[in-house]
Amino acid sequence: MTIPEETTSARGAPAGFGRRLVAFVVDGALAVLIALVTGHRPPSGDYNFVVYAAFLLIELAFVALAGQTPGMRAAGIAVVRFADGGRPALHWVFVRTVLLATVVVALITDSSGRALHDRAAGTTTLRLR
Repeated sequence: MTIPEETTSARGAPAGFGRRLVAFVVDGALAVLIALVTGHRPPSGDYNFVVYAAFLLIELAFVALAGQTPGMRAAGIAVVRFADGGRPALHWVFVRTVLLATVVVALITDSSGRALHDRAAGTTTLRLR
């Protein structure tokens, strides 16, 4: 699978910042909902931890099982292996999620639009539509 060097709106192109932001907002809202449903309310430290943990668990479970989180599905993007476009192995999804937990690596991208956590895990996030 060849990844285009420049960002385009074509299917299979690297997901842009806007689509990633939509996915993040949707997944973040789900994490907040999980915290509220489990009885955690702001401004407690428990609430913050539950939201953070729920977000990471959503990321890990859904990317491992389906290749995309609910937010990614809504934004029309998915995580695939960079080398061949297949589903990433569980251990690489775990590495990607742990690195995503630092937030900083998710904000730093290379010239092709791949974030550092994707590069380290051998994955990329592509547009599906």
